[in-house]
Amino acid sequence: MMSLLNKCDIDYKSLQDTVLPLWLNKYIEIGIEKREDVNCYTYKNIKKFELFYPDYIGNEFSNNKVVVDVDKVGNVAKSLGISLKFAFKIAGLLVKIPQNFNIVISYDNMDFIVSFYCKRKYEEWLIDDLDSYMDEAIFVITT
Repeated sequence: MMSLLNKCDIDYKSLQDTVLPLWLNKYIEIGIEKREDVNCYTYKNIKKFELFYPDYIGNEFSNNKVVVDVDKVGNVAKSLGISLKFAFKIAGLLVKIPQNFNIVISYDNMDFIVSFYCKRKYEEWLIDDLDSYMDEAIFVITT
């Protein structure tokens, strides 16, 4: 991800000037909640929480995915800036919850995917060496 950040010339100033599309702002405005029925954190506007995995982290990660389509946004640099801004806005919501979270941005040469999950003691989702992901670029913000 570092090479992509450097290539796109993303810095603090450009991130400050980045404007989130209205559809992404809705996620931030509506907020995040803990769903007691599945013991998972999710966006409040998610109606149906699917149980794909036997662990909480996998289910949170899968249900909280938001795709920033590069083709719709226009280019990789702009899509990356929007994805980063969105991820930092999510972090701003999550720091108010007395748990630690990972917000993950991945890029598969087509789209950016932003997701989050609560860190749990006996569950892991990503491996520590993010550079070992060969098929996609990964960036993680931890609260």
